[in-house]
Amino acid sequence: MPKKKVKKIRGSRTCGGGSHKKRRGAGNRGGRGNAGVHKHKYIKFVKLAKEGLYEFGKHGFTRPFCVRKDYIAEKRVKETLRALKREGKLDEYTYKFLYSRPELNVGDLDEIIDRLVELGLAEKKDNTYRIDLTQLGYSKLLGSGVVTKPIEVLIPEATEKAVNKIESAGGKVVVV
Repeated sequence: MPKKKVKKIRGSRTCGGGSHKKRRGAGNRGGRGNAGVHKHKYIKFVKLAKEGLYEFGKHGFTRPFCVRKDYIAEKRVKETLRALKREGKLDEYTYKFLYSRPELNVGDLDEIIDRLVELGLAEKKDNTYRIDLTQLGYSKLLGSGVVTKPIEVLIPEATEKAVNKIESAGGKVVVV
């Protein structure tokens, strides 16, 4: 049985690769990963495709930002808040607080409701707070956080968790 060339070369510094500088980087292996599978590594592509491990071309579709529902809702909230600030209906603190939250949680609402009453964007009757979140540009109320005050909220959409938390605190959610 003939000797393999590799066995002959073992022990030498470069194992027949010439200068030690020549085997650096990805250039000596034709690129990293699946680079070149449609050119110089075509056989690799054929084998992977047979096994179902490689698909050629682009797949799927990414919806443009300008038509995504969440992007449009966030844009509407920010525009409304900017307009309210220009009119003098929002102070700097409340503006920054709401501007940093494109989606409003019940915990955030509970935290800032007193300040909104002072600014005239919400009202307090007896012990219950009443607020129309569509005035602030919000279209959905989410259920994260703790509610300690009875709040009556007017909003187009609210999650089940948000409704449960507000009702357990003595308030109610009116879906407009």
